[in-house]
Amino acid sequence: MALMLMLLAVGPSWSLPQDTGEMPENLPAASVRWVEPETLVWSSQLSDARLRSVSLSLASSADGTLLQGGQPDINLMLRYLGPVTADSELGKKFPYLRGKARLKLPEISPAERDELLRSQLLLRASDQSQPVAEAGVQTALLLDQVASYAGPLGIRFHRYQPEFRLWAPTARNVHLLRYDKQADQILARLPMQRKAQGVWELTGHSSWYGQYYLYEVQVYSPAAGAMVSNWVTDPYSTTLAANSSHSQIVSLADPVLMPAGWEAPPQPEAPEDLAIYELHLRDFSAADQSLPEADRGKYTAFGHVGSHGMQHLRALAKSGLSHVHLLPAFDFATVEERAEHQARPLIPKLAAPDSDEQQASIGTTRVADAYNWGYDPLHYGAPEGSYSTDPQGWRRIIEFRQMVQALARQNLGVIMDVVYNHSHAAGQDPRSVLDKIVPGYYYRLDEAGAIQQTTCCPDTASEHRMMEKLMVDTLVRWARDYKVSGFRFDLMGHHTTANLRNVREALDKLTLARDGIDGRKIYLYGEGWKFGSLDARLPAEAMNQTNAAGLGIGNFNDRLRDSARGGNFNHATRSDQGWLSGLYLDPNHSPHNSDTPATAEAQKAQLLNYTDNLRLGMSGGLKDYLLTGPDGKVIKGSNLTYRGQPGAGFSSDPQESISYVSAHDNYSLWDQIAAKAPYGVKGRQPETASPQQRMEMQLLGLATVLLGQGVPFLDSGIEILRSKSGDGDSYDSGDWFNALDWTYAHNGWGRGLPAAWRNEKEWDFWRPRLTDPTFTAGRREILASLAQTHRFLRLRRSTPLLRLRSAAEIRQRVRFLNAEQGSRQIPGLIAMLVEDGPLAQGPKLANLDKQRSRILVLLNPAPTSIRFQHPLLTDDWKFFHEHGQPLLQTELSLPIESHMTSLPPLAASLAQFEADTVHIPARGVVVLQVDQ
Repeated sequence: MALMLMLLAVGPSWSLPQDTGEMPENLPAASVRWVEPETLVWSSQLSDARLRSVSLSLASSADGTLLQGGQPDINLMLRYLGPVTADSELGKKFPYLRGKARLKLPEISPAERDELLRSQLLLRASDQSQPVAEAGVQTALLLDQVASYAGPLGIRFHRYQPEFRLWAPTARNVHLLRYDKQADQILARLPMQRKAQGVWELTGHSSWYGQYYLYEVQVYSPAAGAMVSNWVTDPYSTTLAANSSHSQIVSLADPVLMPAGWEAPPQPEAPEDLAIYELHLRDFSAADQSLPEADRGKYTAFGHVGSHGMQHLRALAKSGLSHVHLLPAFDFATVEERAEHQARPLIPKLAAPDSDEQQASIGTTRVADAYNWGYDPLHYGAPEGSYSTDPQGWRRIIEFRQMVQALARQNLGVIMDVVYNHSHAAGQDPRSVLDKIVPGYYYRLDEAGAIQQTTCCPDTASEHRMMEKLMVDTLVRWARDYKVSGFRFDLMGHHTTANLRNVREALDKLTLARDGIDGRKIYLYGEGWKFGSLDARLPAEAMNQTNAAGLGIGNFNDRLRDSARGGNFNHATRSDQGWLSGLYLDPNHSPHNSDTPATAEAQKAQLLNYTDNLRLGMSGGLKDYLLTGPDGKVIKGSNLTYRGQPGAGFSSDPQESISYVSAHDNYSLWDQIAAKAPYGVKGRQPETASPQQRMEMQLLGLATVLLGQGVPFLDSGIEILRSKSGDGDSYDSGDWFNALDWTYAHNGWGRGLPAAWRNEKEWDFWRPRLTDPTFTAGRREILASLAQTHRFLRLRRSTPLLRLRSAAEIRQRVRFLNAEQGSRQIPGLIAMLVEDGPLAQGPKLANLDKQRSRILVLLNPAPTSIRFQHPLLTDDWKFFHEHGQPLLQTELSLPIESHMTSLPPLAASLAQFEADTVHIPARGVVVLQVDQ
């Protein structure tokens, strides 16, 4: 694959030798942290007594030659003050420094300190002139204190003149390399001026507009162990040349880059009104034959209102979908951006459904094809070039804006998937950006100074002020300049709660009148998983499920997801059943199970716990919601166990819980069910769950998401039974396994064995299923599922009782009637009652729904119909109505390839009533109401 950063473009004789990106072997560990102007902290292996007996000094070298025998320019003697204590200010602020050796510097001037920061630094311990130890120095904490900067960075225009600003406090010199409008010829090498806080500035000329540039940064690189001169793009780039080789001089305020009629996006009043649809740009349109070929897989695909894909989105929006969540669309590193240079696999047309030929063909081209999920950030504030019809320059800006505008005209807002927790590369790697400007600052280093990689790649350190600033500034740019109305934070637990508070504060300042978007209505959510380098260092500050309550920021509810499906994200649990897939009620007896109890009684207990987790999830995942457990005792959500540990409830408001059963990563829900539903079970009729039965299981999962409290989140294609042919991690599996079919002819199952590079160990598991002709979902099941998803969306939109906006309202209005029967409850049955107005128990409640005084959501995961009896069922219940018609029990007309098609209701939604009893069909979803 072509390098994404061509840092060694054609230039004069002073261009630089190629960096290998490899760290020299003889570098001492950077185990010293300069934390305050006069304080160093050393993670030393020397004992306290030994530290008191040796001489300690800090040496610096402006030319970076200390390890090659060069003499220090400055040599400061240090004093050992003992270990950092827990009750000291330093120990309280940085608990991970407790017990480390505290060293005191002599008093030095700010100018001397700045000189040290711009030099190679080495701590030396010696005993009677004999070396004892050496260590490099990390300077990020000190830079936060003495060099953080709050002003603008990147390019700003003043009277048409570009003003360049780069934060590089450790650089010795910075030059601007100005290129022509083709980015292939250097026009000038211009020195920049160092200002306060280490910001380098240069004012250009209006004639430079549309040209390209790089920075040449002379800086000491710990990764190289030497002073280097890096040619690097601007981390605040607004747009770039193809493959991110150069930054471009353009203004986002240029009217030429604004679509005609560039208006504000739709913004629901409350987060609970959102219904989110996660979508990858290429998945959406790469296979859509109703589009011109040039627009497939591009931003421009969304502008074709008559395409099959836009017809699909428009219909979902009319039913109640509110936002499209786009997988990474910022500039990322792992795709060749020029279409003419992208490799295309030659898929064998006659390969069998269980053949390995399809994935083998993709394997030969995947490093150079057009496909990747994009979780490989290069430039956080610029649109990705491969999704533009022309990746060279500003075209990507206007096409991204046109995409947002096209979706807004269908009443859909855009949410961006943002990945500030890591970058694609660091150090002297050719695709490194941040670490070539301020080495060691932007990343979370370990005790030895190595960059931690608990994400997947180099972990960024957003607890450092200037990394947070880059994060905040670029998020404000996306909101203000592109009208993005929400952000999903990848691995959000690698950021701090303070980061997200500051993001929220900055966005809240945006106004509709001044900025074209109401920042207060921009929704924030993310993956609040509790793990990783930040959680290990600052566990009380990590933005994970443990610490997030009360911030109004959404967390993905994995409790609901795992309880519904069974197992977890691990491929080893692919066959373990959950609530929707037959646990206890329709067991698969699979030899592959690793998370399923052996006995029926234990499986029943597990089902009861999963059902309680689902009830809590459908109550917004609230910490303080009270549930009746199977033993008849009332339990708080925070005490309910999830996978054996208390803490199932984590939110303090329904907007803080994202309800979902599948997302882009891991298996699609259809493939999860293909792995978990009964397969070849002797004595079962049929022995293998039919496509119809598995479709009903899928719709049960969708019902827990769309018919409960919280913020619903749908993985694109879940409504049409999307399959990836058993691929559990399709990030690099190409269009073949990922593309969506908006003609509804095929759901993707049977496209061959899944990609070997992530799934080969599971091939023997998938082979018999892929070759079973009775296993495939047909167009009938696909359309039936689509129609029922529309009904669920319309039902949710029709009543505010499924979109309650506070924990107090949920506590007062929501009950689970079957759970209240304790040990007498029907295993698996969810009977969620939501009350309104004067009929509600407790204090008189506001009348939210003008048509209904009660609704009852009934979900039956059993393979047989059940009879549910309750005194409240003596009320005048009827099927949930919209516009005078029972919504789930009426045929629905939808546009199918531009023709309106009537789709009948499902038998699984047809219930029978008698006195105080309702009969719920097998795998049934029934919603009832009592009129006002």
